[in-house]
Amino acid sequence: MKIIGLVLAVAVWTIIALFLNGIDIPIPSSYISLMITTNAIFAFFSIFVQRLVVTLYEVNVFEEPKSISGFFFKYIAIITSGVNYYVQNVLNRLPLIVNKLASILFFAFLMVAGFSIMTIFN
Repeated sequence: MKIIGLVLAVAVWTIIALFLNGIDIPIPSSYISLMITTNAIFAFFSIFVQRLVVTLYEVNVFEEPKSISGFFFKYIAIITSGVNYYVQNVLNRLPLIVNKLASILFFAFLMVAGFSIMTIFN
C-alpha cells in the first residue's frame, strides 16, 4: 500500500507539473516551482493560523496511514508543505512579534524564490 500511495502521489504531482510546460517551465524544474509555490501558500496561512498548519501536517504525516489514500495524502503533504512545517516549528519557539515578523519574511523569501525560478525560464 505504501508504494501504491507513493506512486499515485508522484503521478498526480507530475500531472500538475505538466501544466507548467505551457509557460515553458520544463518538467524537472516545474517540480521545484510547484514545491516552492505550495510551501509559500502554506507559509502565508501560517502567518495567521500557524498551529493549524503545523497540526494539519503532523496529522497527515506522522500518524500511521491505514489505506492507500492515507499514504497518498502523507506523501502529498510532505511534498506540498514539508519545508514550511520545519521552518514553522522553529519559528513557533520565538516570541509572538518576532514569530510573525519571521513568518512574513519566510513567506517573502519563498515568493522571491518562486518568481526567480520562473524568470529563469521566461
